[in-house]
Amino acid sequence: MMALTPHHKAFENNRDLMYALAYRMLGSISDAEDVVQDAFFRWRGVDLSRVDSPRAYLSTVVSRLCVDRQRRRKIEKLNYIGPWLPEPVDTGEPGPAERSEVAESISFAFLHLLETLNPLERAVFILRESFDLPHDSVASMLDIEPAYSRQLLRRAKAKLGDFRNAAAQEPGEEVRRLLATFAEATASGDLDKLREVLADDVVSLSDGGGRVTAALIPLHGFDRVTRVLIHVTRKNLGNVAREWRHINGNWGLVSRGDDGVHSVTTAAIENGRITTLFVVRNPAKLRGILGNACLGPETTR
Repeated sequence: MMALTPHHKAFENNRDLMYALAYRMLGSISDAEDVVQDAFFRWRGVDLSRVDSPRAYLSTVVSRLCVDRQRRRKIEKLNYIGPWLPEPVDTGEPGPAERSEVAESISFAFLHLLETLNPLERAVFILRESFDLPHDSVASMLDIEPAYSRQLLRRAKAKLGDFRNAAAQEPGEEVRRLLATFAEATASGDLDKLREVLADDVVSLSDGGGRVTAALIPLHGFDRVTRVLIHVTRKNLGNVAREWRHINGNWGLVSRGDDGVHSVTTAAIENGRITTLFVVRNPAKLRGILGNACLGPETTR
């Protein structure tokens, strides 16, 4: 086995950090992997004698690459078929020490909410709020002034507003109970049970990416959501098996067939009822269900 070069060693020591940062900024496993790979190509040509902190240097490279990629992706999304949702990740069950951090910073609902921010707002928000970096460090990483970093954070928080609280994760067992009741009631067509767990103004977002059958627009309201989902569920009964997995820090339902994972369902919950259902069906976005991902927040200081 060949010994790692100093470049490789420093890079591997910070790989998990870079991946965790890129996933939060992009909400995409494939994009996060591409960014980390691009960072390596840039890193291997760097004179290490001029680098005080490989950790800070690599975090800076990744942050700037993510901002550039987000800008390009805003244009690409204009041609995306149907709602665009983040890629779900099987995070495994978090320990008590990391549960609250993981739940907020990579919860599926919160990653979806972050899509309302522009690339710089999102980068500043994540570096400051999720990674707890001071504005001087954030500004240096993004090549902006500290005052502008503060302005971007205020703007991001104003955009997120009360929705940030709505996207916060409920306790895991409450999420599992509501999703279990929802799944059983949808399969049986029990509208009374569904009224117990779904908000009157519930929204269902289904991401098929034009590759598989999925609603091309968001479904709004109890009647429309239940009518469509009951029909789809009954149509597929017997063809798929469901299993519980920890998706982005909390419980989610994974549907599998003989040919692999068909979909991942997660939910946003408020006041004891499901307010938003997220259903990812695009096969290109289901790779993160094959194994646990290392997404624990770390500091770049």
